[in-house]
Amino acid sequence: MTAERLISDAATLPVSDRLIVAQAIWDSLPVDAHPATGPEIKTEFDRRMLNDRENPETAMTINELRDRLDADRAK
Repeated sequence: MTAERLISDAATLPVSDRLIVAQAIWDSLPVDAHPATGPEIKTEFDRRMLNDRENPETAMTINELRDRLDADRAK
C-alpha cells in the first residue's frame, strides 16, 4: 500500500476515526522523528507566555477550555 492510497482511503473515514488514525501514526513515530521546535515557534510561545503573565484575566481554566471545546463540537 502506498502513502497516497492510505491517505485517500483514510479521507473516506469519519472525522473521529481519522483523528484516531492520525494519533496512532504520530504515536508510532520514533522520538527523534518528531520535528524540532524552530525559533519562530519558541518566539510565539514566549510571546503568549508573556501575554498570559501580563493579562491573567484573559486566560481560561482547563475546565473552561473543555466546556468551550464541547460547545464547539455540539454545533
